[in-house]
Amino acid sequence: MYKIANHSRGLRLIDFYNENNFHVILSNYGASIYEIEAPDKNRKMESVTLTPQYAFYYRSPKYAGLSVGRVLGRIEKGEFIIDGRKYNITPNDKGNLNHSGDNTFAYKFFDFKIEEQKEYTKVIFSLNIKDMEDGFPGDLELRANYFLYHIQNRIKIEYQAISSKDTLLNITNHTYFNLSGNLKRDILDHELSINKGYIAKMDDDLVIKQIEVVSKEFDFRKPKEIGKDIYSDAVLFPAKGYDHLFTGSKPLLLTLYDKESGRFLEISSNYKDVTIYTNNITDNTIYVGNVIDSPYLAIAIEPNRMSKILSSDGIIQKARTLYNYYIDYLFDVR
Repeated sequence: MYKIANHSRGLRLIDFYNENNFHVILSNYGASIYEIEAPDKNRKMESVTLTPQYAFYYRSPKYAGLSVGRVLGRIEKGEFIIDGRKYNITPNDKGNLNHSGDNTFAYKFFDFKIEEQKEYTKVIFSLNIKDMEDGFPGDLELRANYFLYHIQNRIKIEYQAISSKDTLLNITNHTYFNLSGNLKRDILDHELSINKGYIAKMDDDLVIKQIEVVSKEFDFRKPKEIGKDIYSDAVLFPAKGYDHLFTGSKPLLLTLYDKESGRFLEISSNYKDVTIYTNNITDNTIYVGNVIDSPYLAIAIEPNRMSKILSSDGIIQKARTLYNYYIDYLFDVR
């Protein structure tokens, strides 16, 4: 069951409930997840996302829930070369380009349509970007398809895109999660597991330089509390917490578990990389429920293919070839 609400400035929210009362609010701004409410072990429904009040939602530096691209993460000096031509996009983060800068499609309104199927409700967000409109080459046809399941407490996002020219593409969803419910606690006691044995080594400005085997501080191949090593020097410098790319050869499988509430989240993807960010840098954002931003209030989980930036082809998407990646979120209790 869904309904559509119209708000000011062109914002439209899609309110969805499934047969378990699992509640998802999608937004046409940034083709985003605005809020998710999921049950705890006592079937109590509470918010499990970092959801900004509307006044803090637009052009948010947190990118909370937004679809980010054409490229997530940092490009050194905002410079890249495709087919022998050098491109430069104005940096927005310590002299580097982060999350595609001021013209990221995270800050654009998407068109959408809704299709009802037997197993799910499908929301199809679409956006067309002109060649160089956002600083990147190629007319881009972008689709963000959301599958909201009627019986499972499950959301699947499918990112599909085609460019008229060779371009850079690395798209993710930037939802922050806190399974305690209504942001009652930070996420330091959440247990995290990631099936990745490698991590990107970064410079002081968080630009990826090389890939190395995980040290104990970054080893989440077995479930570990996020707070166990977060105050170690290896994690605190330079990111002040986790703000790191984890990688490996297998498709992503990640779990997040909050013992007190019993909420369990499994994320799978055909992406092989994932960026983990523990909300280390705070600002004046106020979230739904009048919760004020604070360190480690939530964890952003960003599946992607950023490690390819170190390969010969980088994250170049060839012209007229389909970019097709999915991220699957499954909520449960334990």
